[in-house]
Amino acid sequence: MEKNNHRVRKILIAAALFVLVIILVGVGYYTYQLYLMPKLTKIDAPTISYPKNSVIYTYIIGSNGVTATFGDVNMPSTQVTTELETDMRAIKNVGFDGIKLNYTFKTNNYLAERIALRASQQGLYPIGLIEGFRSKPKDRAFNETEMADWLKFVKETVSANKNIIYYWEIWNEPGIDMFRYGSPEEFVQLLKATYPVIKESNPNAKAILTLGADGEHSSFEDAVLSLGAGDYFDVLSFHPYAANPFLQEDKISQAFNHEKAIVAKYNNKWPLVISEVGQPTSEVSEAEQAKLAKFVYTKAAESNVPVTWYYWGDQRLPKNFVWSDGSKNWGLIRYDGTERPALELIKPYLKD
Repeated sequence: MEKNNHRVRKILIAAALFVLVIILVGVGYYTYQLYLMPKLTKIDAPTISYPKNSVIYTYIIGSNGVTATFGDVNMPSTQVTTELETDMRAIKNVGFDGIKLNYTFKTNNYLAERIALRASQQGLYPIGLIEGFRSKPKDRAFNETEMADWLKFVKETVSANKNIIYYWEIWNEPGIDMFRYGSPEEFVQLLKATYPVIKESNPNAKAILTLGADGEHSSFEDAVLSLGAGDYFDVLSFHPYAANPFLQEDKISQAFNHEKAIVAKYNNKWPLVISEVGQPTSEVSEAEQAKLAKFVYTKAAESNVPVTWYYWGDQRLPKNFVWSDGSKNWGLIRYDGTERPALELIKPYLKD
């Protein structure tokens, strides 16, 4: 009887040790993945003002269209990690050298952090868009408390990513009603407060500002620049969406000419980039989307203007996902993982 009890105790001790080892291995793995790997991963500070060819990367989990962290959804983190690694390799191999991600004020940005990490491991430069339009009414600036929280968010976000993210875009299309940040005067004050925080958190960082978003809001752009905003960013961006949805190539040309004139007016103080442009196939055919893409990249190449395409692939969105404006299927990659014609037509520009 005592011999049997001794055997049972040995079995229980062995089982407990086995469970303990499994727990320690799991804790070690997640400690490495969540804490050590981000600190150990580094990418050299860039020597250029902005990646020549980049693409916005969107990964949304859930039918409600809310970007979620691994812990918020019924999906193994290993599956997400595998998909991110697959996508980052594909993006790098096709010729892009950067990806753009959203970092949203008062939101859990864990998924963006993981995407940036996987991108940098493939030699891609992440571009972070720090935005906060959802956190307040659009017709006013931050109050004192909100501004303090915003600057804390900027400092923590830029500092946490200082070894892999060197490009930060401040706000998103502030001259557009959907994303507006108060008046031009108030927006300049936001820039004046935000810019030094970015520079202090990462002296190698470049601050990008988008003022022209569709060719119809030049008054906002002119007002912001005339108020001295040019001292609080490093790279001037525009989004030539005046071409949508009817492929108005003359409007794209006008947008280029307008932005080049703005830069010339201020003695070419800033490099000029397109930090977002695209065309959904819910509005035009895939052939027309490809035609627009080729035209944009041709115009950009003529002026040596970097381009960020919106966006990489539909397959990382819920099936039949629709954006708030009713559009869908912007991706260079279809839901089934195959390439749209637009990607094939822009590949020669990506390889230059």
